[in-house]
Amino acid sequence: MNRAFHIGAIAWICAVLLSVPLGFDPRAKAAVGACLLLSAAVMRKRLPLWLCAATVAFGLSLAWLALYSSLTFSAAARLEGAFVDLRGLVLERVEYGDYTRLTLVTEDGPLPSGIRVSVGAPGALDVSPGDVVEWELIMDSPDAASRAKLYADAVGLRASMAGAPRLIEKRLNDGRVLFARYRDAAASHIMRYLTGPEGGVLAAMATGRSELIAADLRASYARAGLSHLLAVSGLHLTVFAGLFDALLSAARCGRRTRAAAGIAAVLLFMLMTGCTLSVVRAAVMAVICRAALLLGRDSDTLNSLGFALIVILLQNPYAIFSTGLQLSYLATMGIAACADPVCAWCARRLWRTDARSLRRLHPFGYAALLAFSTSVCAGVFTAPVLCVAFGQLSLVAPVANVLAAPFVMPALAGGLLCGLLGFIPPFAVLARACALAGGASIHAVNAIASRWSVLPFASVPVRAGLVTLWMAACILGGALLAANRAPHTVRLYAASLAVVALLAGMLARAVAWGPTVELAVSQSAGSVALACGGQGAVIGEPDSVADAQNLAAFLKDNGVKRISLYAVREDGALFSNRTHALSEILPVDTAFGLDQTYGFTAELPGAHVSAEGKDAEIVSIEMGGLRIVKTFDQTPAAADVLINARGQIVAAPGVRLKTTARYYNCEIMTLRRTGAAGPDVLPRAAARQTEGMP
Repeated sequence: MNRAFHIGAIAWICAVLLSVPLGFDPRAKAAVGACLLLSAAVMRKRLPLWLCAATVAFGLSLAWLALYSSLTFSAAARLEGAFVDLRGLVLERVEYGDYTRLTLVTEDGPLPSGIRVSVGAPGALDVSPGDVVEWELIMDSPDAASRAKLYADAVGLRASMAGAPRLIEKRLNDGRVLFARYRDAAASHIMRYLTGPEGGVLAAMATGRSELIAADLRASYARAGLSHLLAVSGLHLTVFAGLFDALLSAARCGRRTRAAAGIAAVLLFMLMTGCTLSVVRAAVMAVICRAALLLGRDSDTLNSLGFALIVILLQNPYAIFSTGLQLSYLATMGIAACADPVCAWCARRLWRTDARSLRRLHPFGYAALLAFSTSVCAGVFTAPVLCVAFGQLSLVAPVANVLAAPFVMPALAGGLLCGLLGFIPPFAVLARACALAGGASIHAVNAIASRWSVLPFASVPVRAGLVTLWMAACILGGALLAANRAPHTVRLYAASLAVVALLAGMLARAVAWGPTVELAVSQSAGSVALACGGQGAVIGEPDSVADAQNLAAFLKDNGVKRISLYAVREDGALFSNRTHALSEILPVDTAFGLDQTYGFTAELPGAHVSAEGKDAEIVSIEMGGLRIVKTFDQTPAAADVLINARGQIVAAPGVRLKTTARYYNCEIMTLRRTGAAGPDVLPRAAARQTEGMP
């Protein structure tokens, strides 16, 4: 079968991933795209269908990317780093404890109308969806990778407050605002009727409000390979569509009636959950499937997947940089292409029969085997993205997903019904019953995640780009060998070559980097966490409850069971909600305020932490032959790496520093000394750090 849309989608992805990171000029993209489209038009009768589809998709992708960028985000990019006074409609508000993030769509000002701006603000700010505000903002200047992530979410700029917002009017009848307010209200209904961690997970599954989940529980789900359950995705839409179709079947509706009603239900679910990219992908595929049913035609899963992705990328070509869409696309591709062959292979090996006979003779065994094969195929295809996005690879995911699968449908059904019935006061008892039923299923899933995540082999950290590239190459090579039915000896040779390449790469990296030190710095650099020898220390009070949970998750993933040292600037911070949130997850052995001491010295395995004088504003961490200094003000300090009160991190010459903000919502800092520091290196680093500051 010629899968033109499937091949075209792959070519489209390659074009975007090659052109955006390399920063090609938009005019060059448009020219290359036009040449490819012209070549495909001239040679369309000479080229095979798959090559013609790939050429057209590659050329169209480049041309559309150049046009879309110039029409949509070019004006926004020119205002990065500037103070801007704009007018906009608040579409969404997401709470993170003491901190909130608002999404505005511009209506007036220096930006074109319709540009989305993401604004960070204090949690106490009295602004809600539907408010039209005038606001002076400071636009951030993100790096290229962060900018692509923003554009993937259709956000043109990220900003922080420069002044208080001025309310102009309330516009509560806007369709986008209505659906956002529905999600907020539905989540509050679920949390009201179902307290505890189960309520947060159920609200996330039903409405997409994943910020309600504690960081330690989120980490357990990630280690067990169940984190895809915590965000509304194609899986949830598939479950919802299956439940809706089952209800219509029970009502004895005809096939065409069920297909038409299913399309309407899928579109409604997509709007209710915020039109996340993975849900849109699944919705387009579901509409294609049901439209084919209405027309009496067959639909091909891989072609439908490719068509759905092209539809999304036509709406926003940067959407491919969304981690959720990448995982959704690769998981669906792996399941569609490999789940049935893997299930058939396992049936022949384990039961000595073909899959069709196994399905007839042992239906439960076949269902379990198919679920396991589906989980394995999805996990293999998504492994490189999981490593890049989350820094770890779950080894227990196939088993954990099979165990959790029976509880997903009742949990989602209970959450959706509770969210809807909560709007009708006479049905409050029924809403509570639905919440409790869904909560029972969530409790079982939480237990599976917690028990499997504590196993020492549950997940392995994979943060090296080399390993991720190796995994992607192995998956691609394995798929090509399987498609071409390569002999056993060729497969064995390829596997041996892959192992040798991995070992050689790891050896080269070890020689290049040598021993390293890793710390987690909160987003505003208010606190620093370090783990060494199974013991941990936190310097500075976390900026929010979410920050405290993220730092604790970092420490736990590095083998820390208790926090040996917790030093804050003021003694009163020891009694704050943020400190309480930290100590709830990891017990604290020693805690004190620097304003109540005359300096201190602490020894951890492989690390020396100290401060001098009363009301010390500088804490020194010596580990791995390096001196890392955390300052609570702008005082210059001699250091290999300086972390100051403004959230800036600077390494001295002779120190190799690599940072990433992908994990734990923190800046994970990996560093080592690469050369001998001269006598003037450390003061120079401090001088560079404070240059241009008041």
